[in-house]
This record gives sequence, structure tokens and C-alpha cells, in this order.
Amino acid sequence: MIAVATTAIISCSKEQLGDPYMLFEVHGKVVDVDGNPIKGIQVASGLSEAQTTNVNGSFIFYGKSVPSSLVVLTFEDKDAEENGGEFVSRSMEVLLNEKTPGNPTGNFKGTYFAGGVEVIMLKKDEQMSPDSGLIPL
Repeated sequence: MIAVATTAIISCSKEQLGDPYMLFEVHGKVVDVDGNPIKGIQVASGLSEAQTTNVNGSFIFYGKSVPSSLVVLTFEDKDAEENGGEFVSRSMEVLLNEKTPGNPTGNFKGTYFAGGVEVIMLKKDEQMSPDSGLIPL
């Protein structure tokens, strides 16, 4: 009896390995209930690197996520009193729009964008009204 061994070589691109993903970008501003910008607020989502708001309360967040038209961002006051008070952490769903289509046969599903996002944060000593739409963490 003769045994024959065969080897199959399967070729695939680097993009075909792993799970489907998308890249996203969110531009926004964090303010207090009076509309004043808040600097030093950490903006985060999943495993992406956190960003911090500047002196104008503005942020640009770049992330990587499973494909979805929504992304959840968290906002946390990391410098406490340095930005005018201690603010309550919160999370917010952001609706994304497709910016660049992805590869229909690969795992990269495109880039997505949201702009003009305004986030209102409460100081820890402020009352939250039931109809404010604010969701603390």
C-alpha cells in the first residue's frame, strides 16, 4: 500500500483574516448646562485610545469598532477641580454616517463619521431633571 500526502496551500490577504471592522471619527464639544466649554474631559470608546477635550471643550475621536451605525462614547472628568468642578461621567450613543465604503469581500467595512456632536455634562452637585436626556454612567 502506498500513502500519498498532499499539501494544500490556501492564500488569503491580510484583510481577510480576523473579524469585520470599521474605522470611525467623531467631532464634538463637551459643555456644561450653561453652554460653557469643559476642558480635560476624557472621551473613550471600547479599546480605542482615549482623547481629551481641549480648552474649547472640543474633541476629535478616532476609533475602530465592529461594523455598526452607532457607537457608544463615554465621557469622564479626569482632572476634577481643574476644569471648574467635578463632572458626572456619562455615556452617549452617536449615530455615524458612512464616509468611505469598505471592501465588500474583505473585513474592512469602511470609514464612518459624525460631526457637531454636543455633550452636556452636569457637575456632581447639580440636579438632573428626568427630561434632560442625560444618562449618567
